[in-house]
Amino acid sequence: MDFIALFVFIVVQILFLPLSIFGFILVAYKQMYVSKRLGVSGMAIEIINGRWTLDIFGLRKDTASVKLNRVLPNNSLPGMWMFLFPSYLRYKISGKNKGYPSISEPGEEGVLSLVMNRTIYFDHIINKSKDKVEQFVVMGAGFDTRCYGNLKNSHLKFFELDQTKTQELKRECLKRAGIDTSHVNYVEVDFKTEQWYEKLEMAGYDPGKKSIFLWEGVTLYLSEKEVRNTLKEMKEHAGSGSIIVADLYAKSFVTGEYAPGMKKAVKLPKITDEELGFGIDFSSDYENALKAFLERENIKGGDTYFMGSKTKKGTYMVVAEINL
Repeated sequence: MDFIALFVFIVVQILFLPLSIFGFILVAYKQMYVSKRLGVSGMAIEIINGRWTLDIFGLRKDTASVKLNRVLPNNSLPGMWMFLFPSYLRYKISGKNKGYPSISEPGEEGVLSLVMNRTIYFDHIINKSKDKVEQFVVMGAGFDTRCYGNLKNSHLKFFELDQTKTQELKRECLKRAGIDTSHVNYVEVDFKTEQWYEKLEMAGYDPGKKSIFLWEGVTLYLSEKEVRNTLKEMKEHAGSGSIIVADLYAKSFVTGEYAPGMKKAVKLPKITDEELGFGIDFSSDYENALKAFLERENIKGGDTYFMGSKTKKGTYMVVAEINL
């Protein structure tokens, strides 16, 4: 069956090549240009498309992402299907995920595995800790849907922070998608000009309670000063036993040196206005590099997933549990 699935995939992929290219262009246009016109993050589409893909290919259930993705004006599901249909047909015939999309073994993740594996690693840390805390805070929430999935049925109090235009678009689309939002406290904040924790407390956040701060896909767009200041503010305004779940990237990744083609990717700010900034030198002793970075803020790491650590090119990012 695997051979038949592979044969069908190759034939359909060849036949679909013009449509696949058109689909890719359509998704990129919506993600970059439409997002910019709407004044929202284009990179946030990468995350929800990854979650949608995981669900469609049976790798991770995420009904909320599937529903939300159908109504986002800055994304194109027809384009996604044009691009992924040959792989989807292979998956349906064989019942297995080969090539893209798939979940790589820990340490063997390539750049194409970034959103897929990162999502799974965040899930592991959150699920391990969710019953030990009382509040769930999503920093730079974008189109993240964790507050509307399995976590919704927990005892947690939910907060989502992001720019006003992103929050307005997301709430409008969640309503159109028929997703209940009554349990989520939305905090509109400009992280560069406003004190986010003051607005968070005004929305009902209790700094004395244990919390999870979800900080996914954000740090690489900040400066080192902004990252350190935010870590300091989280520590100062969180109850003992709180954690941060964050992804931190290698300097070689944010400069575009890590992989062929990435130098072009870091030029996207000309289109998206989202500039890559902060990175850690993971080129040699990546574990001690992370430890030294955290120790400077007097905080310690917990579970860590160093992506790419077993490959020839080495670690390009880490998903880390940070204990406050």
